[in-house]
Amino acid sequence: MGGGYHGIVAGDDDNSIRQIPDSALAIRMLKYVLRYKRRAAVMFVTVVLTTGLNLIPTLLYGTAIDKYIPNMDATGLTIVAIGYLLVILTTYASQFTQNYLIEWLFGRMEYDMREDIFDHLQKLSISYFADKEPGNIVSRATNDIDKISELISSGVITAVADLLTIIGIIIIMFSLNLRLSLVSFAIIPVMLVWMIVWGKRVRTVYRETRKSIASVSAQMEESVSGIKEIQSFSKEDETKREFQSVNESNRMANTEAGRVMSAFYPTVTFFTAIGQALVLYFGGADVIQHVITVGTLFIFMSYITRFFQPIQELSNIWTSIQSAFAASERVFNIIDTTIDITDAPDAKPLGPIKGEIIYDQMTFGYEKDSPVLNDIELVIEPNTTVAFVGPTGVGKTTMINLLYRFYDPTEGRILVDGNDLRSVKIESLRTQMGIVLQDPFLFSGSITDNIRYSRPKASDEDIIAVSKAIGIHDFIIRLPEGYQTDVKERGGRLSIGQRQLVSLARALLADPRILIMDEATSSIDAYTELIIQKAMDKILEGRTSIVIAHRLSTVRNADKIVVIEGGRIAEMGSHNELLEKGKLYKKLYEMQFKTG
Repeated sequence: MGGGYHGIVAGDDDNSIRQIPDSALAIRMLKYVLRYKRRAAVMFVTVVLTTGLNLIPTLLYGTAIDKYIPNMDATGLTIVAIGYLLVILTTYASQFTQNYLIEWLFGRMEYDMREDIFDHLQKLSISYFADKEPGNIVSRATNDIDKISELISSGVITAVADLLTIIGIIIIMFSLNLRLSLVSFAIIPVMLVWMIVWGKRVRTVYRETRKSIASVSAQMEESVSGIKEIQSFSKEDETKREFQSVNESNRMANTEAGRVMSAFYPTVTFFTAIGQALVLYFGGADVIQHVITVGTLFIFMSYITRFFQPIQELSNIWTSIQSAFAASERVFNIIDTTIDITDAPDAKPLGPIKGEIIYDQMTFGYEKDSPVLNDIELVIEPNTTVAFVGPTGVGKTTMINLLYRFYDPTEGRILVDGNDLRSVKIESLRTQMGIVLQDPFLFSGSITDNIRYSRPKASDEDIIAVSKAIGIHDFIIRLPEGYQTDVKERGGRLSIGQRQLVSLARALLADPRILIMDEATSSIDAYTELIIQKAMDKILEGRTSIVIAHRLSTVRNADKIVVIEGGRIAEMGSHNELLEKGKLYKKLYEMQFKTG
């Protein structure tokens, strides 16, 4: 990652009050450039060289005015002219090298920063994404990094060159005439105080612009993703009003930023005019009194104009600077977010498992004071099928999330083959598990690509074999391009049932020791459910399986049915045993039977 400043409170969102020094953010961004020290060093040398060369022509002009023109010295003028051409040619070569290195270095910086943020997002736990808008996260990895890159590639180098120009001019002017230099720079302290005070206001308004554009991106992403629901419920007008609201907030934020900056540029120009007037008045008087030469006055007038020009340029890039600092806060906020589910320092790889699962006095809550599951005691034997049933919201899916170690128990522990999940490497656990969700996610690409996702080295023959095993080969080959049919984003080209079947094939291709089916048949048609039910014996054979289902008819053959109510295990047993007990399971079953 790009640095070690820890002033950013990990996990803060955009509404948190955070005051991060610009210097800390600048150092953090600079560390990305310093990953490539040699190129950065050459680039810095070319910036210094180019800046220094650009100051020489004015001195050559002043020398010609004072020495060669009054004395009609053609030889001296020729030497000055040749020297001028040499300076221009050298400046061109230096500028060319500088521009190339800028594009290379800061293109690489943008690449590395996106790599870091993407890599960190992959490691963050599910809880981080639970209350985050996808569009907001995407905005940080795209729009915000673009702003940072824009500042570094076009703004920072210009700022460095401008600062070097200012320093060079100060040195030259003080070496020529101390008194006139002091007069020229008398306005600078007032100008600097004004820029510092005004800069704080600029930073505030530009931070608001970054937050508002993120809201626009989030609203746009949500509207595009939910377009079917929007049109189904005829909510186009309401959605448009919601978008107009966030879009208007963004417009107002940018208008306020423009209003703040509109007073910035004219003020800098005003200070420039005061400095020029002081040089002209006092320098002109010195020429009349023969204290300085006309050439020296020309040099001072040229340099004082150039002195304020970099300051004005710095004010012009102030917009980019403040916008980039606000953007970098948001980017580093993600990179600095603590990874709360990670391998312990002494975690060991989990070898091939048999599939025994134990929930040992386990309690869990998404919030500390609000447990979702209480004192769960459950043993799942290897190669058995266990069903979790119960009313909606009692914690069935949470049991699975904990087994996958998307979260850690608040109290107690979960064991797989006697190993506490917190003592083994996460990857070695998850690679031996497979899951089929109620609403499966398919990636853009072919059906083959999606099935192969769980086992990248699988051959086409392996994919066809697993598809035939669960009875989906026929439907796949009837598609326009068969196994190479592009399913489009989120599998939008396929029906829900087809996506479910492809997801099931994907899970089985990995040949997991533990297979989880989370409401895998609740959103599909009867025909697709029949296909899955026919394949169920093959699917569940030789592995530990956990089935979450609302349709109790689908779990009658499970070895054990666990009934969860109010975050606790209310009862468990086989289908017939639970019916004989006559408690919650029987009530749920009879209710569904009557409904059916």
